[in-house]
Amino acid sequence: MLYSIDHAVGVARDLADDFKIRFSNGAVINSVRQAQDANGWPMIFLSVGGNEANAQPIIVLRIRNHDVGAKDIFGNSSLPFTPHSCEIAFQLSALGAALPNRLDYTKVVAQVSRTGMIIVEKEIADGTAVSEASMNAAEPSLVIKDIDWRNSGNT
Repeated sequence: MLYSIDHAVGVARDLADDFKIRFSNGAVINSVRQAQDANGWPMIFLSVGGNEANAQPIIVLRIRNHDVGAKDIFGNSSLPFTPHSCEIAFQLSALGAALPNRLDYTKVVAQVSRTGMIIVEKEIADGTAVSEASMNAAEPSLVIKDIDWRNSGNT
């Protein structure tokens, strides 16, 4: 399958820059790291002092676009330039509460929502570090779609 990650990488770069400013004096989350998953999609790790271990207040974002059945001129499947989704994952505590504090999580959702991407929240079980593997295994707990997309392929 042919696909372009250019738009996803550009949005991730902009979001990471915004988060560096937003969390520069953060009482809890204060570290921003960019990475890529096994398929090349951009990921952003938001943590406390770079500590991404189990039971830490960490938020991980992954940006991907959707296969909406588009075909290239040769009939091969191709992913379109948009729409994109942003998976936002965090670990739950033993009591079922999110480990990142509500203020930091709200800042992340607010910043991502400005991009018009579909927001896919993934809760990672207590005892499991937030990582690409745990995000792949987790089912979405919440999906927020931009109501302004109408019939533009926002699936």
